[in-house]
Amino acid sequence: MSKRCHIDDPPVLPPPKRPRTIPRDHIDQISSLSDELLIHILSFLPIPSLLVCQQLSRRFHALAGDSELWKKQYYSRWVRPRARRLANARRAFFSRPEIEYSPRVSTWLDHGHLAKEGIATNWKRQCRLKHNWSRGACRVTEIEFPQPPRRQMLVTFCAGIVFTADSDHGLRAWPAEKPEHCLARIALANPPSPSFPAPTAIAAATGGPQQSLVDVTVGFEDGRFNVFTLDTTTLRLGIRFSCVECAGAAITTMASCSPFLLLVSEHKVLTLYETKSGMDGVGGLLAPRLLTSLKADSILEPISLSVRATGPKIIASIVYSFYHIGCGWSLGIQELQFGLDGQQLSSRLATTVDCHYATVSPGSRSRSKMEFRTTSYATGPGGVQNTTPHEPSISHHEPPTSVSYSHPYLLTSHADNTLTVYLVVSTSTSLSVKGCQRLWGHTSSVSAVQVSDRGKAVSVSSRGDDIRIWELESLVSSLGGQKALRDGNSIRISPENRLGRRHDSLGMVLESSHDETNGARSSLVDIPHRLARMRGCIGFDDERVLLLREKEVGTQMLEFYDFT
Repeated sequence: MSKRCHIDDPPVLPPPKRPRTIPRDHIDQISSLSDELLIHILSFLPIPSLLVCQQLSRRFHALAGDSELWKKQYYSRWVRPRARRLANARRAFFSRPEIEYSPRVSTWLDHGHLAKEGIATNWKRQCRLKHNWSRGACRVTEIEFPQPPRRQMLVTFCAGIVFTADSDHGLRAWPAEKPEHCLARIALANPPSPSFPAPTAIAAATGGPQQSLVDVTVGFEDGRFNVFTLDTTTLRLGIRFSCVECAGAAITTMASCSPFLLLVSEHKVLTLYETKSGMDGVGGLLAPRLLTSLKADSILEPISLSVRATGPKIIASIVYSFYHIGCGWSLGIQELQFGLDGQQLSSRLATTVDCHYATVSPGSRSRSKMEFRTTSYATGPGGVQNTTPHEPSISHHEPPTSVSYSHPYLLTSHADNTLTVYLVVSTSTSLSVKGCQRLWGHTSSVSAVQVSDRGKAVSVSSRGDDIRIWELESLVSSLGGQKALRDGNSIRISPENRLGRRHDSLGMVLESSHDETNGARSSLVDIPHRLARMRGCIGFDDERVLLLREKEVGTQMLEFYDFT
C-alpha cells in the first residue's frame, strides 16, 4: 500500500513567472507592417543586426535573409571600398554613379563573375565567404594517398575538381567539396603496361560552350602527352588523343587555355600546340597542330608558363630566372602573340632588371640605358650593354624558390622570408615591367606562391606551418606612383579545427572518412609538420586552398583549406 503523506510538509508551488517588461497596453506596431516596408527598414541595419533579426521569428528569419539585403551588404562591405582604394592608388576619380549601388552585378568593378546566367547567387553565403577570407578562418581536411616511393603523384586543380595522375592508379578526379570520394578514373595507357613512361607534368583548363568540359593534359618522361576530357555534368572521363612531342625529352612544365597548350621539355624546348576538337577528313580525331617551337640556350628554374586569350589574340608567356651581375637574380619574360588562326603575330621580351633600380626615374627606365645579360627564347639578337650609375634597391643573391605569373601579376618567393611582386604591362606595341615591391610577413623561408589574375595570392613557408593570403591589387596599382604603398596586406590562415596551435609544430584535425576503393584515406590524427615536407601550392579558387605535402615514409597528403 502507498505511504501516507506528511501533513506538515510544505506544498510544492510552481516556479513564479518572469515579470512582464512590456506594459499590458503595449501595441505591437511592427508585426502589422508589410514585408516590403520591413525589408526597407532592415536595409539600414549592419550585418550583426541582421543576424540577430533572423533569430527573432520565422517571419524575420525570412525577411532578414532576403537576398537583396545581403547583396547590398556585399556591395557596401567589399565592392565600394575596393573601388575607392583603387581610385586612390591610381590617382583616378570615379563619378558618383560609378560608386553608388546598382542591382546589376555586371556593372560592379571586376565582379561580373558572380553574375552567372540562370543561377541565383547566394549573397549571404558570399558575404560569409569574404568575411572568412579576410580573417583567414577556415577548416582543413587532409587526404592521404598511399604512394610507392618509386613514383610521384602529380596534382592539379580546376573548376572545383582535383586531378591526380600516377603510373599505378592512372588519372583520377576528386571533388574538392568531398575529396575522399573519387568521381572518375581512367588508365594513362590503353592497355595498361608496367613499361609505360611515367607522368612528369599535368595541366587542366575548362572548355566547351557551357564551360562544362575540363581538358586535362598529362605529359610523360618520353616526351609524349595525352589529353583527357571530363564532362562535369555526366562525370565521364575519356581520352581525346595522344601526341609524341619529342622523343627522349621529358615534359617538365605545362600550361593550357583551351584549345591551346604550352609546354617545356627538360631540354629547354618551348612548344605551343592547338588542340581543337573535331574529326579529320578520314573520320579520325584531329591531331594537335604545332604552332611554334623555340629553343633556349640556358635558362634556370623555377619557371612559370601562362596562356591567355585576349580578344582576337592568344598570348603565350614564359617567366624564367637568370643571374644579373648588377642586381643578382632577376626574371625574364618572353611573350608570344598569335592570332586565332594560329599565325604568330609578334615575340617580345622584358626583364625585371630595371625595376630593381628604384632610384632611376620613370623616364629613364628603358632597356637601352640599363645593363643586363640574359638568355631567353628570343629569336633576335641579345640585349644592349651599358653602364648603370645606380645601386639596385632590391638585390637577390639566391635564386627564387618559386615563381607564379597570372597577368598582370608576377610574384616570386625567396629563402629570406620575403616575396617580390611585379606588375607586367602588355600593350599592343610593348611589353614592360612597371615596378616591384618586396613583401614581408613570413617568419621562415617561403617555398611556394600562387597568384590569380584578380590579385589574390597564397604563399606557403617551407615547413608548411605558415600559410598567408595576400591582396595585391591596390599594392600593385600604386607601383611607380608617388603614393606607393609600403607593404602588402597579408592574412595568416588559421584553421579552426587545427590542433596544437604552435609555430614550430602544428597538428591537424582531419575529417574522418575512409575509402579503400579509391586508395585515399582521411583520419582524425595529429600529424606533426616536421614529419612532412611541403611540395607546393596546388592552387586555389574563391572557396578553398589546396596544398600538397609529402611524408618521410613516401605517402603524399592533400590539404584542403575550406573557407565556406
